[in-house]
Amino acid sequence: MKQHDKLMTDLQRLLANQDFKSEDDIRKFMDSMVGQKIPSFPKEALNFKEQAQDLVFAAYELTPAKAKVNIEKALQLDPDCIEAYEFLGSMERTAELASIFYEKGISIGRRIFGGKYLEKHKGMFWGFHETRPFMRCLQHYSDCLYTMGKVKECVAVLEEMIELNPNDNQGVRDQLLLYLIQLDDRKKFLKYSKMFEEDSMAFSLFNRALFAFKTEGETENSNKQLLKALKQNKFVAKRLLSNKQITEFAGHYGFGDENEADYYASFAQHIWGETKGAKEWLKKHSTKPT
Repeated sequence: MKQHDKLMTDLQRLLANQDFKSEDDIRKFMDSMVGQKIPSFPKEALNFKEQAQDLVFAAYELTPAKAKVNIEKALQLDPDCIEAYEFLGSMERTAELASIFYEKGISIGRRIFGGKYLEKHKGMFWGFHETRPFMRCLQHYSDCLYTMGKVKECVAVLEEMIELNPNDNQGVRDQLLLYLIQLDDRKKFLKYSKMFEEDSMAFSLFNRALFAFKTEGETENSNKQLLKALKQNKFVAKRLLSNKQITEFAGHYGFGDENEADYYASFAQHIWGETKGAKEWLKKHSTKPT
């Protein structure tokens, strides 16, 4: 991912150095770049902020000791380098320590991207390359909060992310809806479920089924929701019913495959287990033909 971030940054710098007169000029330039290597700018052509970013990108390819030197240099050049705090958070082994660095990156982001910037760009925070490190810090921070048992605080951060970027390119709505079930927040679950009612992956369908069961019990509607989810992914039930905790899963998954089942169960397994009667209900229906 960091290589992709570097390429996107180089492209942004390249575009900023062009003298475009119209949108047609931009399209023609982008067409001319198809199949071409995006050039990197030499250090002397970069300002301190840009040099700091490049030091962070390079740190991901270095040993921890050398990476630390890069990060120290980056923060000397730009104390507001959010990417540096994102990197420092990623290097920590405990959520408690990692959260400190992510929180620092977030505080910088809220200051830099607040006020008039927020008024102008709210709702499009993933669409601008400059705000993405801030959005990633928010996501990592929410994960830390949940790991530390701070579910309400985690949900508040996820809601902030949806507000900043309703398209939810980072996919945090799946966890948000699951955690709202855990918190018994029916009103907010219905609000966000309606926002993303077109979702049809396992995460969404099994969340809706669990919500229906928790709020209604075993009804015609909850059974219908569950059977729809089971039809979408036949592997999820086995994962949810297993006592074996899923701690690792593939970085990619497809519609209805085992990787998707692992991904959902890694988040949802304990919440299904905590919902009275849910696993018995799931076991009963998962043995039926779908």
